[in-house]
Amino acid sequence: MKKYKRLAIAATMTVGLLLSACGNDKNATDSEKSSSDKQLTIAHFYEMKELDPVIAWDGWNLSRMGIGENLIQLDENMNIKPVIAQEWEEQDTRTTIFTIRDDVTFHNGKAVDAEAVKASLERAIATTDREDIKIPVATIEAQGNKLTITTTEPFPTLLNNLADPVYIIVDATAAEQDEAKFKLHPIATGPFKIERFAPPMEMNLVKHTEHWSGAVAVDKVTVKGIADDATRVMALQSGEVDFITQVGAKDVQLFEGNEAYTVLRGPNLRVFQLGINMRKPYMNDLAFRQAMAHALNKEMYAENLVKGTPAVGPFTKELSFGYQGEDKYQYDVDKANALLDKAGFKDSDGNGIRELDGEDIILKYVLNTGHGNDAENVAVAIQDDFKKVGIGVDVVLVENFNDMVNNGDYDLVWERWTSAPTADPAYFIEANYVTDALGNKGNYTNAEIDKIVEAFHNEFDKEKRDALGREATEILLEDIPTLFMYYQEGTVITKANVTGIARFMSEIYYIDERVKVD
Repeated sequence: MKKYKRLAIAATMTVGLLLSACGNDKNATDSEKSSSDKQLTIAHFYEMKELDPVIAWDGWNLSRMGIGENLIQLDENMNIKPVIAQEWEEQDTRTTIFTIRDDVTFHNGKAVDAEAVKASLERAIATTDREDIKIPVATIEAQGNKLTITTTEPFPTLLNNLADPVYIIVDATAAEQDEAKFKLHPIATGPFKIERFAPPMEMNLVKHTEHWSGAVAVDKVTVKGIADDATRVMALQSGEVDFITQVGAKDVQLFEGNEAYTVLRGPNLRVFQLGINMRKPYMNDLAFRQAMAHALNKEMYAENLVKGTPAVGPFTKELSFGYQGEDKYQYDVDKANALLDKAGFKDSDGNGIRELDGEDIILKYVLNTGHGNDAENVAVAIQDDFKKVGIGVDVVLVENFNDMVNNGDYDLVWERWTSAPTADPAYFIEANYVTDALGNKGNYTNAEIDKIVEAFHNEFDKEKRDALGREATEILLEDIPTLFMYYQEGTVITKANVTGIARFMSEIYYIDERVKVD
């Protein structure tokens, strides 16, 4: 039997902690009684519709704003840390026993014990629409503060999956009593609780005075959902807000070197990419996909447009399973043109656009209206670069993004993925590239990828899992079902009087009980 207090299949990181000075204020006055409340206003890039963690990625808003907590979570260095569970024991490859803290309460004052955690996890497993993160549970047993999870098969990423916001611990009884209310006002355990939610633009939080840390120093938090980058920046400059997320590359320069602000920046796990619809006849031609890859000036996009790092695969090199080699498809217009010529894609009428079966090849490039200015600038640059090799691009900015993608109404789709949010390579590969997977929108299939994912299901050794991740990446780079563009540099900017902020590579968290407003 193995006993763990801070151990899981985690990524080996070369990036250190970026944490602004923080402290505890156990004597902070309750927000409902004091006229000198410590208040924080955040402009968040994501407009919020619902907050039930079992729905899609809605739980991320709870994690990011310190509302929801899991049994265990990822810390700033992508290691598993205890939260509601103070420790755990792995009895065998299918059974793990968690010890629940004895000082955790829900936002409605109810005590959290193993039975409450069991109900929350069972609800998540039964109702979540996130097939990519489900756990094959045989039984969950609760006795006092001991919770035993037994899976139907060996499940190497149990701890990693439990750290996903889908498994935020909530009051399942409250959810059952009024599901509609719960979607807008979930009852969780974090240092901040929801006082008012007016989707999609504003959420008002107050501190959870009974939080187990005993250290919540901020009394009130207002979260404003502002999708437009420039509007978020102006809100910070004007003093309307204290804290902004997802700052565009050019806008960061407005704050750096200014003592009135704190800028936290560094690599994160988000990869920006172009998904390819393999149903289209030209996209099914490997030479065409190789030509597109060579036509992309990723160095220029990363350096001049987004201040990121050119991507060489789905995982950044800072991860132990990230591809460590050079880009297999360096920017080379001549090579791209030669590949297209050899494959028979000709411009027979001299209009600058190559053809297939007499029809101009004009790719439908779909972009979500919420993807931001950087994404739009990159789209224009790609349009220009593809024109140099005779490929037309029609950039379509849409609000009904998911419907269009699910219906296959695109050639290229702009995507942004946090590719290893639980510090393991299997998540991203299985979700996007297994034959007929829900996330495999482009209809890609490769028997070797399917075999690797099967191997993931039974491999507990971290180094071997890393090797499987690198092997899968090599296949994806050869097949090119996706054009990996760049890794985003994560940036959080606050007023200088806001401290206790850590910049998490995973982007799952923004504030927790450490945040202070001086």
